[in-house]
Parts: sequence; structure tokens; C-alpha cells
Amino acid sequence: MAETITITGGSNSNSTSALPNDIRESIAIGNVKSVAEQPSMLSNLAYANQIGNVNLSQQNAVANQQAMNQLALTVTGKVVNLISNLSPMEGIAVTKLNTGNDIAQQIADLKAAIAPLTNPSP
Repeated sequence: MAETITITGGSNSNSTSALPNDIRESIAIGNVKSVAEQPSMLSNLAYANQIGNVNLSQQNAVANQQAMNQLALTVTGKVVNLISNLSPMEGIAVTKLNTGNDIAQQIADLKAAIAPLTNPSP
């Protein structure tokens, strides 16, 4: 490959290169190699970006799942606390709901309160 390279200078003068053939050949091979490797490097870069995006989306999904689990745990704890801590009024309300006859109980209580007054003991 004994070609001559023509270099155009600033003064429009043509001159021949004095570079040896092996250096010119290595430069040409290097250029071809860099051009040939570019699609695979771009493909690797795109693949790396895709893997990074999938990784971030999976981390986001796990964080959302953990937040939902913490919220569910908090709500369950509040509900259990609300159910297990009954006040006296709630206990009476439950009794009223179970008997279903609150007026009859009030009448029986009034009769029991009046009974000592109507029948005095000797």
C-alpha cells in the first residue's frame, strides 16, 4: 500500500506526506475499528440505560409496597385499639343492642325502685 497522502495547507499548496505505510495503515485500521465498534457501544449504552430504568422502577414499586404495608399496619392497629378499648357507655349500648328491649328494662328498674316504698317492711 504505497499511496501518498495529499495534505492541503492554508496557502492552497499541495504536498505529499512523508508518513510510512505502516503508520498510515494503523491509522486507517484504528479509524475503521472505532467506526465499527460504535454501534455495539451505543447498543451497550442503551441496554445499560434500560437496565438502570428497570432497576429504578422496581425500587419505586418496592418503596410503594412498603408504604402501603406500613399504612395497613397502622390502620389495623388503630382498629384493634378502637375495638378493644370499650368505654362504659359502649358496653351499655352493646347490651341494649343485644336485648333489644330497653324500655322493658327501664320499667323493671322503676318497679324495683318503687317496690320498697309501696310495701314498707314492718
